[in-house]
Amino acid sequence: MMAITGARPTTPTGGAARSAGRVLRSSTLAAFGFATGLVVLSTIAVDLVTPGVPPEAAGVIYLVAVLGASTFSGLWWGLATSVGSALAFNFFFLPPAHTLVIRASSDWAALAVFVATAVVTSNLAARARHERDEAARRAAEARLSESFATMIADAENLDSVLPSLAAETARALGAREGVIDRTAPAGGSREGVLPLELNGRWMGELRLIDGPPTVAQSAAAARIARSLAGLIALGEERERRLRQQVQTEALDRSNELKTALLRAVSHDLRSPLMAITAAAGGLQYANLDEDERELLRTIAEQGDRMSRMVENLLDLSRLQAGAAAPHADWIDPRDLVEAAIDELTPDEQRARVALDLDHHLPLVRGDGAQLQRVIVNVVENALKFSPPDAPVEVAVGLAPDRVTIAVADHGPGIPAAEVPSVFEPFYRSSLRRDTPGSGLGLAIARGLAAANGCTLELEHTGDGGSTFVIAIPTAAEPPA
Repeated sequence: MMAITGARPTTPTGGAARSAGRVLRSSTLAAFGFATGLVVLSTIAVDLVTPGVPPEAAGVIYLVAVLGASTFSGLWWGLATSVGSALAFNFFFLPPAHTLVIRASSDWAALAVFVATAVVTSNLAARARHERDEAARRAAEARLSESFATMIADAENLDSVLPSLAAETARALGAREGVIDRTAPAGGSREGVLPLELNGRWMGELRLIDGPPTVAQSAAAARIARSLAGLIALGEERERRLRQQVQTEALDRSNELKTALLRAVSHDLRSPLMAITAAAGGLQYANLDEDERELLRTIAEQGDRMSRMVENLLDLSRLQAGAAAPHADWIDPRDLVEAAIDELTPDEQRARVALDLDHHLPLVRGDGAQLQRVIVNVVENALKFSPPDAPVEVAVGLAPDRVTIAVADHGPGIPAAEVPSVFEPFYRSSLRRDTPGSGLGLAIARGLAAANGCTLELEHTGDGGSTFVIAIPTAAEPPA
């Protein structure tokens, strides 16, 4: 990689001429000798053509010397060559010969036009050279950025390619070696250190080793630094997206496996549970002593509990598959809540529920069975986490555009760090790991609520318990 700053980078075409140009621009003696030689050669050429061409016309040959000096040595050497050419033209070809005296006014006018033309030509040639050099530098910077982008795209990770990026950038800026440091910035401007920033965002700094003294302050270095910072930012974004893709794919595979297991386990358990429940129901009419009846009650209660868990698994699989479409109808919210509480077992559970009903509630529209399941799951969750002697308060009221069902318990509350996870499947509070349950109740409740256009939110949690609020939108009254 050639240096971008200072001299123009070489290419296969015209490499020898550009190398000569760098020598002439870097050495004052070489530039002086080159300009003098051009003036001498131009003088010889004019002398050869003047027998058949008027001297005033042949003087344009000196413009070739001016263009050559401007192109290879720069503007000031071009101006010096134009002055030297004017003096040589006056001394050798304008009368009186071999003097710098000009007597005819026409010769003065011709000399003035020549000098003006030489100055303008020199300026234009120098400007063209500068623009050509600048275009070559920009092209070299573009190739460098392309090389950087390719290196980052092909690398396994960003950190592994940073040393190569630093080395390539350092060589492009004329330094022997470079190091990219992405630790916290030390602050302040330091010699040989190029900050890498993108829209005010600090991406690191490039430390140049054995580089030109002021290269870090050059415009080319600033452009390369912005390009490098942008590519580093793109590399970071690429790594972040790759990590997200891996996590998403892993989560999708986990969800697919979980759903398949839920469906398989729930369907396989349903039949034996129905047989156990039926057998327990038949045995209650048998002639059993008290101990045997206690065992029978245990079998029935645990069978019901297992059946409820299987139903939860089936509901969760239906929700995840989008197969829990509600069958909406007009419902009285008071009947909905009372039916949900009546569904609680055993009787001791129902006795702990303190119900507060607003008797002026409008009808709502939804799937009665699904909304009843939502209320049952939320109330059962509150009963599990409340002390055995503490009530669970269910308040049904009217708010703007909705009927609200607030379920408040007196349990330990939910830690703030766990609040975002409380509605996720299989969530279990860290404060009550010993509490029975599968962690599916609230997840299923929110899913069924959402399927009916309702919301289920946790509105309060603390040492005094938690409050879950079910909001059912109100609608126009059905026709009488």
